[in-house]
Amino acid sequence: MKTIRTLLLTSFAVTLGAAAANAASADISGTWKLAIGANTVCTLMLSTDGTATYTAVCTAGDRVARYNAAANRIELRTASGETVGILYANGDTYAGKRFSDGRTLILSR
Repeated sequence: MKTIRTLLLTSFAVTLGAAAANAASADISGTWKLAIGANTVCTLMLSTDGTATYTAVCTAGDRVARYNAAANRIELRTASGETVGILYANGDTYAGKRFSDGRTLILSR
């Protein structure tokens, strides 16, 4: 009985890990709109290599240079690796707060 329980728990863990890896590997590259606070919207290009670049000048969001996508979130980072904010999936968008000043960040297509 103990062997069956161990086998079931191991199978569950492997299945859960595979599902998380599959969700994390979702391709989110492409052009996004990054809303910063209530008034600023910048166009942000997310590349498959983890870099983030603006298609025009965006002084309100100029620190975002990299991103890391995980199961249901996107972490925006500076070029030096400092976390700018963590955005959580909400339907087709990602929303969160910028750590430096608490401004709302919304990433949408």
